[in-house]
Amino acid sequence: MLHCQVVGNAVATAKHHSLDGFKMLLCQQLDAEQQPSGTPFIAIDLFGAGMHQKVFVSTDGIGARDIVHDQHSPIRMFIQGIID
Repeated sequence: MLHCQVVGNAVATAKHHSLDGFKMLLCQQLDAEQQPSGTPFIAIDLFGAGMHQKVFVSTDGIGARDIVHDQHSPIRMFIQGIID
């Protein structure tokens, strides 16, 4: 699980059919000092997270594929919760 901040929306005109209907967000991992760390990545959002909100992101690809009900989906990360 990664501690991240939402830094943008991801929009795709062509995407894997398993991602239809799912909101995709650009997330940036944060280090212990709340500073950006690494390269931003895309995660599907199940909770309605907004820009600049801090979130927990799961890196469990099997869990992500279970959420979209497609074991061949390319998705690997999903927002598991919003941090208040």
